[in-house]
Amino acid sequence: MSEEVTGKGWVVQLNSFREQKNAESFISGIKKKGYTPFVVKSQNSKWFKVRIGPYPSKLEALQVVGDLKKKQGISALVVLSSEGPLEMQDPSDSIDVVVSQFLIWVKVWEAGDINAYLSFYAKNFAGQKINHQEWVAKRRYSLSRNSGVHVQVSDIQMKQNGATVAMTFVQNFKSDRISDTGSKELVWRNDGDGWKIIKETWEPR
Repeated sequence: MSEEVTGKGWVVQLNSFREQKNAESFISGIKKKGYTPFVVKSQNSKWFKVRIGPYPSKLEALQVVGDLKKKQGISALVVLSSEGPLEMQDPSDSIDVVVSQFLIWVKVWEAGDINAYLSFYAKNFAGQKINHQEWVAKRRYSLSRNSGVHVQVSDIQMKQNGATVAMTFVQNFKSDRISDTGSKELVWRNDGDGWKIIKETWEPR
């Protein structure tokens, strides 16, 4: 197991694993690509978080995220190290799971896997003034019309409120048809079949 890196700074979170052996296997593959990952496991957490860093500035961490995305096809998040400001310090298991789900959500969106993308939303999720079935049909149509999708996220903040986890971030979306940037909020809740998105809001910039 790699040793935990300490000190203030920004770190890049790649993934979270329930089993240590899976985290170590993932780390082995990342090391072969020239990176130096480490594992974090909070005292009361069941999850092993794989990270790279720390970096003295957020810009440097974001550059690593971009490099991972462009060269390796790996989605990652920039967070603050355990001794830095309290943005994502010592997150609970719930937040760890949501972070992992969020990374997969981005990946399947970019891959154009519509069914997998829609599976991240709760069965009672609905858009403004439309029910769930209408929202699914509208979203499926919109997704099918875009290709070459690239989603970049930054300025992520997460907060657990009882049974839900709220995630806010800046989203930069590009496809062969459109390009936009804005603030997005996703609210997640464990509905018994895993953590699902129950609310999504978007405000263009």
